[in-house]
Amino acid sequence: MPDFFVSICIPTCNRPRLLEAALLSCFSQPLLPAEILIGDDSQDRKSAAIVNRFSRKTDVDIKYWKHSGRIGQAANLNWLIDNANSQYLIFLHDDDRLCAGAIKILYEAWLKYPGAQCFYGKQYLTDCIGNILLDRTEGWNHRYFRTHEFSGRQRSNLSAALTQQIPNNGFLIENELARKTRYRSETEIGHAVDADFGIRIALAAGPHSFVYVDRFVSEYRLNPDSISQSTTLNRREDVLYEYIEQLKIPAGDEQARMGFLERIAVAAALDAARAGRRRSAIRIIFSPYYKEALLSRWTLYRLLCIVSPAIGERVKRLLTQINPDLGGDGERQWRHFGNGQMKK
Repeated sequence: MPDFFVSICIPTCNRPRLLEAALLSCFSQPLLPAEILIGDDSQDRKSAAIVNRFSRKTDVDIKYWKHSGRIGQAANLNWLIDNANSQYLIFLHDDDRLCAGAIKILYEAWLKYPGAQCFYGKQYLTDCIGNILLDRTEGWNHRYFRTHEFSGRQRSNLSAALTQQIPNNGFLIENELARKTRYRSETEIGHAVDADFGIRIALAAGPHSFVYVDRFVSEYRLNPDSISQSTTLNRREDVLYEYIEQLKIPAGDEQARMGFLERIAVAAALDAARAGRRRSAIRIIFSPYYKEALLSRWTLYRLLCIVSPAIGERVKRLLTQINPDLGGDGERQWRHFGNGQMKK
């Protein structure tokens, strides 16, 4: 077997039990990683105790750092990249899991496609306690072009990243490429650091370096306290929107760029309004990428937020009290499904 060494990088913060499940998925692999690196932003030592327990039961090298203060997801990931020794890396969120055989699946793709630099597969969606949501899983992977007809080397790295075919974690990447690219801070790009990283590794990688494997590799947990599921945190997707909007790309990737902007325009408009960037919010709402009806209650809510976020939130609460169905997961649906439609 050719030399194949992989480091799994796990940033964690105040989720000891979910971290334990993530680690169990790593140690259940038929092909084990060379090392597991954990950067801990937690306020207590509960995660450290779990890591110590695993360390006593395995021959896999576990490297653990307890940061003295919370350094944030991007800085935590960069810390792990800088300290990883393997040729390849797999990033794993502390509330997600690798599927059984994930490393072996990615290894076999590495053998089949020499010279490629990034490998990834399908994701299961799970609820907060880890139950797989089969109906949402199918739509999720179809939405992000993770279906059989796209198997193998991708025509364009950038189109694969802009369509978000590359998932937010659970992918295999060349260490050198990750170190050259690095994650940008939340101050620079907002909280969508995973999507930004995928796009920038696509720009930095060699031609046809992205490989999609039509098999399940990871589980993505819809965790209520995660950044992606929050309806109150300002993720500043307006910053990411403007970066993609201004990016100089080949004509062949333009359709993928348009699709990306359409997926995040609604959330970006609200984030700009909440950040006090009124002109930016108005420009996004009246752009061709904003697909919510201009006369809808949700657009009215965002327009009110441009005038005053506090007034907008009060009107939203009032409408929700009158008719609870008006509250729901409006923002979350847009962030994850793009068109406001989600099966109940």
